[in-house]
Amino acid sequence: MKKFVLSVTLIMCSALLFGCEKRDEALDGYHASMDAFSSNATQIHQEIEDIDADSDDASEQLLTKLDELDSLYKDMAELEVPEEFQAIESLADEASENMTQSVSLYHMAFDGYEEYDSVVTDAALEYYQRAQKRIDYIGTLLKGEMPEGEGITYEREGDDAGSEFDDMDKAEDSDESDSSEDSVNSDAEESEEESSEE
Repeated sequence: MKKFVLSVTLIMCSALLFGCEKRDEALDGYHASMDAFSSNATQIHQEIEDIDADSDDASEQLLTKLDELDSLYKDMAELEVPEEFQAIESLADEASENMTQSVSLYHMAFDGYEEYDSVVTDAALEYYQRAQKRIDYIGTLLKGEMPEGEGITYEREGDDAGSEFDDMDKAEDSDESDSSEDSVNSDAEESEEESSEE
């Protein structure tokens, strides 16, 4: 098994709580929970990096750790978000959903299969990165700052909470759509060439 699996670092791990003012008991509890989430995610990530890729049970070890990471994200998404940070709630849900999809694809790639499937693992890594992007945005919001990046727009007063991140998904889906269209166009061209030769 190639040790390519999770080369993406957990950007937010030590930075989630920097510069955050604690204002009340609920906010204190949320910060503490997110701090624990960061520490646990960092530990699991390090354990994944420490897996010997040449060992006979490397794939099994990897999938076990990814399942732990998926469970950790699900627990994080269930945390009650303080009123001051309601935009975080949708981001936490999306981070968990993307991590679950990523782990499911890694299972598809490694569970019971001998050969390395780059198509499936590339898709798994893409979902993993999406989950990480949302965790990074959560860390930024917790520091009292506004995230910046491609596809992010900010809601007007009176819009639904969390809708400022809708365009981020559209941008990601657009990239995937473009890639699929390229593949379809390529297949069509090959078909036309074969017909011409006949």
